[in-house]
Amino acid sequence: MTHYFPRPQFRLPPVPDRQTGEPRPPTAPRRESSAYETTPADRTPRNPPSTPEDLGPALEWSQFAKRHRAQAAVLMPVLFAAFVTFRMGGFDWVGDWVPWIWMALISAFMYWRTGCEWMAAGSVWVQDGPDWINTYELVRIRFSVDGLRRVLRIEDSEGRKIHSFGLRNAQSNPLMWDLVYNGILHSVASGNCDISNKARKVLQIPPSLGREPADTAD
Repeated sequence: MTHYFPRPQFRLPPVPDRQTGEPRPPTAPRRESSAYETTPADRTPRNPPSTPEDLGPALEWSQFAKRHRAQAAVLMPVLFAAFVTFRMGGFDWVGDWVPWIWMALISAFMYWRTGCEWMAAGSVWVQDGPDWINTYELVRIRFSVDGLRRVLRIEDSEGRKIHSFGLRNAQSNPLMWDLVYNGILHSVASGNCDISNKARKVLQIPPSLGREPADTAD
């Protein structure tokens, strides 16, 4: 049987207004990225997925610009060509049509794949691709690794899930991460959120926040 011990009180930052995002949450801890990207002010999102309008607008968002998509579409085939050249010990491969087809496919895939990247946050919600959750009503948080990506698996009280929430992507935009992290803090503090020990450690959740199982394996 799992026993729970009461935790000392922790003073939470206020919940921002759903429409304005004010007051903005304090700076959240970041381990996955030291980048400082900002939401573009010179353009609007390109074909974004539907957002939960009843929970307020998107205050921060991240999406590859066309020039960055083009750069990725060029860079990856160049790296592939360098690899083939190294493996074959020269440029004899240039007369073979197979590597060229592979490079064309890689270029097209990278341009398409980077165009699918989308992350946004409102005052009380976050969206990764088409999937979104209410950050103040989280009931489950787990940490995992997908390939080279360190991710969260998160679920809210309505059963909505984001299976692979990229921490590096989110933390690259600090203002967006601040909004998300504030919701995580409130969810954990509610006592209704099942957060693993690993996720608590990775997210640097204060040990006094919420309740913590006396016996946990993860």
